[in-house]
Amino acid sequence: MEFNPGESVFTTVALVAPLGFAPVAVRFRLFGILSELDRPVTGQDVLDAYIKGLDGASADIPPVQLIVLDDWTLKVAEGTLVAMQGLSWVTLAGEDLFRANKTTHYLAKTPSALHGILHFTTEVLLGSAFLMRKLESTGFSYPFTPLSTPVQHAHHLMGDSELEKMHTYSIMAAQGRMDSFNTFMQGRFEPAIANFAERLVSFGYDLNSVVEEARAQGHPVTIVDIGGGRGDLLLDIKGSIPGLQAQDLVLQELDPETMNVPGLTVMKWDYAAYDSPQPIQGALVYCLSAVLHNLPDENAVALLRKIRDAMAPYSRILAHERLKERVPMSHATMTVLYGGRERSASEWRVLAGEAGLQTTFMAWPDGRAHGVVEMRRA
Repeated sequence: MEFNPGESVFTTVALVAPLGFAPVAVRFRLFGILSELDRPVTGQDVLDAYIKGLDGASADIPPVQLIVLDDWTLKVAEGTLVAMQGLSWVTLAGEDLFRANKTTHYLAKTPSALHGILHFTTEVLLGSAFLMRKLESTGFSYPFTPLSTPVQHAHHLMGDSELEKMHTYSIMAAQGRMDSFNTFMQGRFEPAIANFAERLVSFGYDLNSVVEEARAQGHPVTIVDIGGGRGDLLLDIKGSIPGLQAQDLVLQELDPETMNVPGLTVMKWDYAAYDSPQPIQGALVYCLSAVLHNLPDENAVALLRKIRDAMAPYSRILAHERLKERVPMSHATMTVLYGGRERSASEWRVLAGEAGLQTTFMAWPDGRAHGVVEMRRA
């Protein structure tokens, strides 16, 4: 069939409205219900199955507060099914009949993907809707800064004087969205993500050998994960490299007070604060997994300099990031949410140099997956 550019453009831009229904589908457990029933169903079938399953529903996705069950409730379910058909996340099986497809089954068994849907259709969709208004309000000043992105501008125009002053992560925390976001980050949009140390080996980087060499030379084997969420990366490393104790594995987060991760040392570090140096001096490895792409170049350099000041000659930074040219949509997402950006290999070298570091190893797998950039003191 001959390529139709108009049809291609329409197919893309017409996804916006159906995406607005995606959080409704998640909250109604639509994908799990269709996957479990695995037959053509109506909106009424979905609603009946949802109500029947409320008693045993997971607290991971809050239940919908149905004030009254009547015709409008049914129409919400039916409208959401049509929207999900538009996204190809369910399949039309007849007039007002829908059934699960491969994407439905994938979403039903992949919690991180469901929470990723919530993230993109909550924070990202909101910021994107206000991108043009933000640019117009500043005479097209660009790039954005972390506290002045389209997200803050959206809350400003909506009259929320508190949220408009906050970083996007702080807004998410204030709205009770961080647990959901961390669940997304655990697996993102993959059914399973390989162990971090194993991924490094697949890139040709042997972290186990780095640790063993440090032990042989009498250096500390401390591994610090900065902004590491729930500690999954460090727990991966702990499970892959023998002999690492809790004091060797340090998880640094902005708000760790409620966190208790057995086998790790959890501590607070606000790396964005002006007068906040890296508190762990001379660690073997400082990990930054999907952190630097949240930051504009100026802020990324400032963070790297703080780490450099704490590094010993044997220390290294491992940044777990993706290549800009392979993930242009992610580049736009980071810009909208945080004023951040993805980077090319040459841009990683420049960024490291501006922080007084040098790139000593870089590798990325094929496709959109995260690779690794090692930086050491220049």
